[in-house]
Amino acid sequence: MVLGNYKLFEIIERARNGPLIKESEFEAKILPTKLKELVKEYDIKRDPEILIPSDNDLADSIFEAAYDLIIDLGVYCSDTGRIIKIYEEDIKEALKSLPEKIIVGSGREVREISVRGIEDKKPPITIGALAGGVCSSENYLNILTSIAIEPEVDMLCAGSLIEIDGKPIISHSPVEIYAAQLEAHWMREAASKAGRPGLCLIGSSFEWVAADIASFNPNYGFRSTDAGLACIIYPMKISFNILSKIKFYFESGRPIFAYSDQLIGGFTRGAEETAVSSVAHHLANLVINQASFQELNCQHIHYNNKSNRLSIWCHNVAGQAIARNTKIITHSECFASAGPCTEMILYEGAAVALSVVSGVNLGPGIVGRSAKEVDKYTGLESKFYAEAGRAFTGMKREDANDLAKELLRKYEDKFKDPPVGKTFNECYDIKTMRPIKEWIEIYEKVKKDLEDLGVKFS
Repeated sequence: MVLGNYKLFEIIERARNGPLIKESEFEAKILPTKLKELVKEYDIKRDPEILIPSDNDLADSIFEAAYDLIIDLGVYCSDTGRIIKIYEEDIKEALKSLPEKIIVGSGREVREISVRGIEDKKPPITIGALAGGVCSSENYLNILTSIAIEPEVDMLCAGSLIEIDGKPIISHSPVEIYAAQLEAHWMREAASKAGRPGLCLIGSSFEWVAADIASFNPNYGFRSTDAGLACIIYPMKISFNILSKIKFYFESGRPIFAYSDQLIGGFTRGAEETAVSSVAHHLANLVINQASFQELNCQHIHYNNKSNRLSIWCHNVAGQAIARNTKIITHSECFASAGPCTEMILYEGAAVALSVVSGVNLGPGIVGRSAKEVDKYTGLESKFYAEAGRAFTGMKREDANDLAKELLRKYEDKFKDPPVGKTFNECYDIKTMRPIKEWIEIYEKVKKDLEDLGVKFS
């Protein structure tokens, strides 16, 4: 069995010597063609009336198709223009070496993240937003503090700074390094202000490896108990920059949180192909990036959210495929169309949180306005996401499907013109770090509505 640095160097050798293919041909022709063939071969079909499937054979077919996809296709290296071939023994040794649980955080904030099963009665671990949501340097610390003070949040994910003191962040420059250091410092300070200095932080949001390395500082920035970020670039690509980050995470002892941004309507077209692609990317993240834990992230190309019916189906069926066939620990990310201080953002979050019945943990989320509007994030929606996930824990898939249909009726017709909500400064009293009365009343109303539908909050 070969893992760690030796596996990493083996992957790089394959990236140097694999078949040479044009990137455009790989992503626009070879991958979509293979996906279409596999979905047909395994007879994978979505029932439009079902949001949360209870079909184990469907979940297993999606896993088998994903397995075949990565073996047949490999992973494309954008630096060399070559295919990194993935062999069956690579996947088997990676799956065999997976631990049942991982430990993150320190002191009172140590968290054990473990494998969850379908309809598991074990509560999910929740990652509080921001998941790359764009923030001003003026409000970054306060927004993160508002999330960190919520005890239901188990980990804290970085946002994306758009400027530093009003000045642009220039890529691959000393300014980017400075911004990455500030980001990590403010995340650590937010955890400390909340009285949770050992809280696991997930970052950095900056992609450049030099900036990521510079943000590691056990006193003022990221520590070995915080998770580093890596990804397989959609669709099925990797870069030496990301692999260099993996090398540094090995050296610093950090667990690796990996993702892949799937796009329904993109190179993977419909929900069936995107679900297969999502599971295949999980396997790629395991073999290439040696991920400790991962997330499901299937966004609709038109709605830019994960609360639509196709994304919900993908997260649940892919989650079940992973839970039934592997020990991969994964989470369900939630991007909502609405903004904070609206009922819709909470209903969207509740619908996505139902994916706990499919064997996943939660987060990052809820991230309002699809993470694209500056400072449209607060701690209350992260708290609600965690509370909803715990309330749904142990629910049968059939019951979760019925509830998901009820929730979608409350917001699905508003996707073309969703309520934009308010900014953090409009939603919170910064002196007390508590939500304003209007936002609390909306939160309580939505919880009451869910209780009327039979949901029991603890």
